[in-house]
Amino acid sequence: MKVLLCLVLVLVTRAENSSTEIKCEGVMEEAGLSRGFPINVAHRLHSLTLEDLRYYFDPEAPEDNTIPTVNFNLTKNAPRVLPYTPLFGFDTDFGTQAMKHLDQVLRNMDKPNFGIKNYSVLEQIAHVTHMAELWNSARKYYEMLEEKVPSKELCGCVTDMDENGIMSELELLALKIKYPGLTSGRPEIPHGQPKGIAPHEAAYDLNAGRKNRKVSRRSNRPLQNIGDNVRVQPDLGPRIRPNTGHPSPIQEGGLQPIRQLQQDDKQAYEISYKLAFGKEMESVRSAEFQRHLRKFDFTGDEDDVLVRAVEELQDGDQGLAKHLDGEEGWESWKEGFKRMDDNGNYEFAMFIYCKLHHED
Repeated sequence: MKVLLCLVLVLVTRAENSSTEIKCEGVMEEAGLSRGFPINVAHRLHSLTLEDLRYYFDPEAPEDNTIPTVNFNLTKNAPRVLPYTPLFGFDTDFGTQAMKHLDQVLRNMDKPNFGIKNYSVLEQIAHVTHMAELWNSARKYYEMLEEKVPSKELCGCVTDMDENGIMSELELLALKIKYPGLTSGRPEIPHGQPKGIAPHEAAYDLNAGRKNRKVSRRSNRPLQNIGDNVRVQPDLGPRIRPNTGHPSPIQEGGLQPIRQLQQDDKQAYEISYKLAFGKEMESVRSAEFQRHLRKFDFTGDEDDVLVRAVEELQDGDQGLAKHLDGEEGWESWKEGFKRMDDNGNYEFAMFIYCKLHHED
């Protein structure tokens, strides 16, 4: 009898969760939040500090918060995801956020287990500056939400990180940052360092399986008010067109020695940040992968998690083929940064606002 009762309770709970998920999908879609919402939010969360949270969004944001981030500490068995946004300890003698970010990177430049594995110092500087650009772009939407407060129902869906997929995306991103190449599906890339390749000769890409594509942007649509919520007219996203040029080393060769690449191959520098392209990711990841990711257990012994992730979370993420080391490479990075979908900034602002002001 007890076994039957437990089974009934499990079935009822699953039915309630499914009903809540379906309801939230409609509520979030009505508010202009895309299916790429968890990917967009996770990308903008992963290197956030309390100082950034206070500078770009709310000066009164508390240290005791529930906004998760990826741990800057990448040492073995250190928690990969923190359940809060930490106070980093910026050097307040500097007057600008740019100098504080520069110091954040340079004062840790000799630590191999800080920030993003296999990123050079230049790449870490470019990365933190890029993140500041995203947060600054999200600020205007945050300020609009302060004027047009989202409903409690919407915020309940936005902050339910287990159901909407934010936590699983953040956990996956944390694994990729700490163990580059882990989900590549290539056994010769053990945890981001191909056999026989020194760490400084390889780089990590926050890109889940870069395909050989060209992307054209569409103009953003204006904000509109709807009910108690602010709505961004959903952008249809970047239009994917096949690239008829040479295959990308990222796609074909993955994380490989710099010396094996043609120096004039611009695509060797490609960064793309596909994890930031929520809508584009929908065309790359299968629905089956998305469902499996949300069910994946990221807890437990780290070695066990790594073994299971290698087997179950293969998505073709092989990493950068070449470090950023010249003007040509920067042009490729810059174009990737400019292709970021601004709707993702709105989605991040919605998440931050609801977390700080509208969470039960």
